[in-house]
Amino acid sequence: MSDKRFKRVLILIFVIFLGLIPVLFLFSDNREQSVKEVENEFKIKFPPSVKRIRELKKEPSFHGDGEAAILFSVDKNDIDKIKSELKDCKVEGEVEKIDAIETCYNSVKRRGFDTSIDLSNEKYFKSTNNTNPYGNYIALVIDNEKCEILFLKGDT
Repeated sequence: MSDKRFKRVLILIFVIFLGLIPVLFLFSDNREQSVKEVENEFKIKFPPSVKRIRELKKEPSFHGDGEAAILFSVDKNDIDKIKSELKDCKVEGEVEKIDAIETCYNSVKRRGFDTSIDLSNEKYFKSTNNTNPYGNYIALVIDNEKCEILFLKGDT
């Protein structure tokens, strides 16, 4: 291949690369990272109306133990869709799961994460560890009236 032909091929590759950048941007998921994190954890798809209001990350720890919380706002019309996707995780009178959620909730409140969501609302729970189901878990508390979702993550 001659130098002239090689330069043309390089220029063509560069032009194709520059042309693909906007295409990649159009197909990328540009929602907030916290929304995508909750979707991946629960294996569900949130509607576009879900927006992060406030977030509290875990405190630095050698083992990664701690509690995290994220508060989301959502349109009233989308709440039923979210609940239908979460029906397998719904907590109905399971005392151990309710206690785990309350423990995590109280812990993040002590750390300064102030939320007006009441724990009497619908709760959804998913264990992230097979050996200790109430030690490593994620939970959602959905408030229909305030159109808010509280995500809690407990790790011991």
